[in-house]
Amino acid sequence: MSPFELVNTIDKEISALTPRLSAAINKALLYYGDGSALIGLEHGKNENDALSFEESEDIKVKQDEDSHVLLKVMEAGTLLEKESSWRLIVDAKPADKDGNMSLRYTLIRDKRIL
Repeated sequence: MSPFELVNTIDKEISALTPRLSAAINKALLYYGDGSALIGLEHGKNENDALSFEESEDIKVKQDEDSHVLLKVMEAGTLLEKESSWRLIVDAKPADKDGNMSLRYTLIRDKRIL
């Protein structure tokens, strides 16, 4: 699966639920990519460069929908890990009584953890 196909697939699944995660995955795959074998590129552009960044968002969910959101996020993370050199770590606070849910994402590209 090409990076563009992967971005489109993941975006269709999660952009309505977690727009910032969708944008972060887009940045990881299309801006940084899996890295190039060329030497002399800026940091983050070589395949051997360890790279990570974080994103967070607060979303509003319906009652008992937080587990559905987490399932979709984890499915996107599994697909990302299967089809690219990026790994997704998710920290989530369950939704409170008003339906506010906090999520923090860390995207990592590091050959040492493959």
